[in-house]
Amino acid sequence: MDLLRKLIEEKRQLMITSAKIWGINSEKTIQYSQELDLLINIAQSLGVIHSPDKIQ
Repeated sequence: MDLLRKLIEEKRQLMITSAKIWGINSEKTIQYSQELDLLINIAQSLGVIHSPDKIQ
């Protein structure tokens, strides 16, 4: 599960860098954002991370 967290952080950094260089509406930034969403959804479904609206 540490691998999944690492992948999420790497994708987040790619998205941030892309947004700084090409803007938040660039195809590349949007692609990274969608890939990040997918990774986060997988992590949430596996219980690796929790939704912010869930009370712990």
